[in-house]
Amino acid sequence: MGLAELIYKKAFVKRYDDDHIIFYFSYKDFEGLEARPVQFPTPQNLSVHGYIYSYPGAREDDLAIFCHGMGGGHRSYMREIEVLCRKGYQVLAYDNIGCWESEGEDIRGLSESVNDLVACMDWIEKEEDLKDRRLHVIGHSWGGFAAGNILNFRKRNIKSVTVISSFASIDSFSDAGFGGKMRMIKKSIIRHERKVNPDYADTSCVDAFRDTDAKVLWIHSRDDQMAAFSTGLQYVRERVSNPNISYFETDGKFHNPNYTADAVNYMRESFGTFEYLVKKRKLKTFEQKKAYMAERDFWRMTAQDPEIWNLIYTNMEKADA
Repeated sequence: MGLAELIYKKAFVKRYDDDHIIFYFSYKDFEGLEARPVQFPTPQNLSVHGYIYSYPGAREDDLAIFCHGMGGGHRSYMREIEVLCRKGYQVLAYDNIGCWESEGEDIRGLSESVNDLVACMDWIEKEEDLKDRRLHVIGHSWGGFAAGNILNFRKRNIKSVTVISSFASIDSFSDAGFGGKMRMIKKSIIRHERKVNPDYADTSCVDAFRDTDAKVLWIHSRDDQMAAFSTGLQYVRERVSNPNISYFETDGKFHNPNYTADAVNYMRESFGTFEYLVKKRKLKTFEQKKAYMAERDFWRMTAQDPEIWNLIYTNMEKADA
């Protein structure tokens, strides 16, 4: 393994588990929310674990599938999952391979989110109570990459796709972060991805979006510092002309445009102070770090923007019309 690939693996390709420092919601934090455990295999014979969440009386003709971002698991998105359930949807959310409750020594690569979503679609098609549902795929960041690209590989029953703060392809993502003098790292990234997931390493949602009948919504903040606007919404809009694709761009929301402005600012202040105190060695132990986070208001920090969610609901409902 070359140095450039080693740098890539150290930065991204590792196992992600709950560190028990940051607070994460569970379905038990929402009165009446129910969770049914599910699991399904990937082609590599690794087991993906997740849940179907719903409130009593949820519609049974649709199923929303939520794909999580890198660095956490699906419970990092319980506020998002809950607002979908509150709207009446059943929501299937799972941990990607190498994350939280799922198997795997590491996430294998950026392309693993697509690999796992394809495996999810194949499992759904075999389940009697799910196989004929109208499907609505939603993903943020790494999960948005999977959501945006699933139509290249599986189309059956997918009526809508919502991509939040993501990138169109691994090529566009790595070009933004590792272009110019760092192009050797980009080459190593592509080489690694082709090795672990050859079917998905070179996929780009642009190919599927040009002629899809599914209703697609792409939401992105122009100041996103983790998944650059130029690699996502802007990249796709410049290359795709399809009336089924709609875009919403905003400013000041960074990597979380579905949060309220106050939530984004509070989160940046909270984690900025945390990183400063860690750097100054004022938070050194696990107990000190946990105590700092225990004083944060995570309900405020993860508050969802109703304007953005109304856009998402509208996109899903247009697909059902």
